[in-house]
Amino acid sequence: MRLPLSRLYILLPVTIAYLFAFSACQQKAPEKPAPVKAEPFTPTLLTQETVVDSLTAYGQAHPHDTLVLISTSKGDIKVRLFKDTPLHRANFVRLANYGFFDKTVFFRVEKDFMIQGGRTDEPNMKIGMYNIPQEIRPHYYHKRGMVGMARYGDKENPERMSSPRDFYIVQGHPLSPEELAANIQEFKLNLTPAQKKIYQTQGGAPNLDQQYTIIGEVLEGMSVIDSIAAVPVDPQKWPLKDVTMKVRVIK
Repeated sequence: MRLPLSRLYILLPVTIAYLFAFSACQQKAPEKPAPVKAEPFTPTLLTQETVVDSLTAYGQAHPHDTLVLISTSKGDIKVRLFKDTPLHRANFVRLANYGFFDKTVFFRVEKDFMIQGGRTDEPNMKIGMYNIPQEIRPHYYHKRGMVGMARYGDKENPERMSSPRDFYIVQGHPLSPEELAANIQEFKLNLTPAQKKIYQTQGGAPNLDQQYTIIGEVLEGMSVIDSIAAVPVDPQKWPLKDVTMKVRVIK
């Protein structure tokens, strides 16, 4: 189901080795064994009761996995995941390692605001019914290139828990002093002078600050994000032509 922006909810490949036996001296070589059909790998389904313990354990087992490559039909985006949002990092790495995102698309595109991915019109891998407890950090803000997890609104989700799959990347646009002042007043933001300068020169989405968990930032590929943000979309902001992705943990 395609969700309106106001409700931002913003297989492990199995490799089979074939063993070939070679004859010694004049012995007859045995016939090559028939290929074994691989079964798709399905991750353990998480629940709200198991999510914290499961993601904590997964994060401890993958302590250094912070660099992710998102290869899209428009080009590559390299993202660094933050270690001080450990549940969100573990969840993103876990789903990437399972190949979950490879069956999804960027399903919502708002030019000069953000691109959002992590789902598709087609059924994809089941991961369980759960949300991730929020890890909103005051030192992260929604400047251009920041990556966050979408969620339901405060009325339905007062704990501000994140979607396990729907992520967004901020494109943004430079804000005029008047636009920035209006955002600060409306959303009661406490921005530093350096943050204000970034919003006015590089751009971002201050209206999201301190409401959504930011999990990382783009290191390379902002031109790809600009390209995705410029694609034609339908009235629900879904691209008319799917923008696909493959996500890999590279370090």
